[in-house]
Amino acid sequence: MDKNNENLMNALVECGAVTLLQKRLLDAIPEFCPDADSHLIDLLALLLCRQGRGDTRIPLDLQKLEVRLLNTLESFAVPSNPAYMESLQSAVAKMNDGDYESVVGGGDSEESFFKKPFTLKDNYLYPSKYFYSKLVVEKRVRELFVAHSFDKSDVAKCIERVATFTKDSAGNPVRLEEAQAEAILRGVYENLIITGGPGTGKTTVIFFLLRELYCTHPELLEHPLYLAAPSGKAADRMKESIVNSMNLVCSEELENNFAVYDKITKAETYTIHRLLGYLPNENKFFHDEDNPFPENAVFVIDESSMVDITLFGAFLKAVPQNAKIFLLGDADQLPPVDAGAVLGDLLGVKLNSTVKLTVSRRFNKNSEVGQLASLENMENRFAFKPISSWNPGDAQNAVQLLATSPEISRAEIDSLLKKWFEQYMLDFATLASQIDPKKECTSQDAESQLRQKVWDICTHSKILSAERQGVIGTDSINQYIEQFVEKQTFEKYRGKKVCKMLMLVKNQKTFRLYNGDMCVLCYDKFGESYVMFKKGNDFVFYPTYLFPKDVFELAYASTVHKAQGSEYDHVLMFLPTRVGHPLLNRQILYTGVTRAKKTVTILATPETFKSACETVIERDTGIEI
Repeated sequence: MDKNNENLMNALVECGAVTLLQKRLLDAIPEFCPDADSHLIDLLALLLCRQGRGDTRIPLDLQKLEVRLLNTLESFAVPSNPAYMESLQSAVAKMNDGDYESVVGGGDSEESFFKKPFTLKDNYLYPSKYFYSKLVVEKRVRELFVAHSFDKSDVAKCIERVATFTKDSAGNPVRLEEAQAEAILRGVYENLIITGGPGTGKTTVIFFLLRELYCTHPELLEHPLYLAAPSGKAADRMKESIVNSMNLVCSEELENNFAVYDKITKAETYTIHRLLGYLPNENKFFHDEDNPFPENAVFVIDESSMVDITLFGAFLKAVPQNAKIFLLGDADQLPPVDAGAVLGDLLGVKLNSTVKLTVSRRFNKNSEVGQLASLENMENRFAFKPISSWNPGDAQNAVQLLATSPEISRAEIDSLLKKWFEQYMLDFATLASQIDPKKECTSQDAESQLRQKVWDICTHSKILSAERQGVIGTDSINQYIEQFVEKQTFEKYRGKKVCKMLMLVKNQKTFRLYNGDMCVLCYDKFGESYVMFKKGNDFVFYPTYLFPKDVFELAYASTVHKAQGSEYDHVLMFLPTRVGHPLLNRQILYTGVTRAKKTVTILATPETFKSACETVIERDTGIEI
């Protein structure tokens, strides 16, 4: 990069902080804004760059603006230049004098949002769509989330009541935590945000909450129940968890409240986009303030941390005032890919409508993985080991930190991944090559057991990386592992086609398959290719010719973002090797660590690990309620 480059926009484009599409939009601004100059373009470039980092606005206070600028330059390793801040200062002065009014509105009326692409309000500059969504979220949350008093002595009664009609796998009554019982009691009378880490029982609580709600208000059985999440995979996973909770309920209780449990288990799942009814030709949703959802509808929204501000605003606009809404999520996980952080914002301003679950049944704070997930005082808790000493099967060390360098070599990665492959994937090619896609079978026969063994290999361990590109990105790691699979297939099955572990990267609504769903590529005896998915307890095969060519990618490794919501016995995670990298942060580390149920190995430098523990993604959205 040219260190003498005095144009901030060009500098941000060169480092990838501003996309080429965004640059084209900025280049077009002078066509309809006669007084636009390079200073305005620089300011808008920074705004769009911060949008890419999740912010929905930038401050025009010069001290705060300079902090945003320096943080952005550092994140993308762009050399600082005094000319950048001088350009921004000039743009701010002109904007405060009323210049640029053809593209910057004051946000005084709803109409202005649709006439001018940017809004200036309270000394902050927003893309207008985000400012409008902010106002919608603030208004509707105030209306819908109203705390209701409850008798705390009823908590113990609720715990005992649930224990009377439930049994766990050991035959013992299910005993809820106090916070879980509180959520159940409050949910009957108010809309709630239920938050907690992995294994804290959020969907179990929802199951019993819905049971309590419908038993208390049987008239609601006549109204819709919607189970939704940002992705179809997450929505189906929530439904599966809720249905599995039925196993905790005694048969007599099921008979006595058949209509209630039938309602809960037969509820349809949706992505939030499908729930709203996105109309691509009109670029709008079928459900909105003029065409809201049915009265008295009940909504459960899982993985709320992944919902961006514009989607949440669109959802709230369509929700009737008498609806019931339950938001589930883990605020410590990664925020949405798009701008805003709804769950984090609401937890900061609506604590009186929040129930936080803290007791994890997946791991506790005394376990090594639980200690790592807390991300507190990490420097003295776990020691780094050299890569060469790593033993992926070491059950005595649930957490292992492997020391690397920013210049990690291909030989080191090859050695590391070979150990992983031999420990967790050695039988994949052998077993997958024996699958018969056309054979009908029952759950007890050899073919079904073979399919399950292959599936277990695919789901009990996972390699994660924060990045897609680069030597430790998922694209490269997947190619490494594929080479091991190909070599093994060639050595054992000369002439046989290579089976692969794949992931869908585009929704396939026809088959109710979603972005992030995993599958196995396999072949029949004639060499015809199929993909094997698991739906519930059944394995389903589809000929590959039914799918477009670009909907699959290798899935031996996954980005941390893609793995959000999944869980594995064993996790190997690669962190970025440069301090200041945009993807080196606490949420990435926490999300990756909490995918592991038994062991997690992290590859990092001591400096990048410390930086990941200490760097928290904070999104500036200005939500105030």
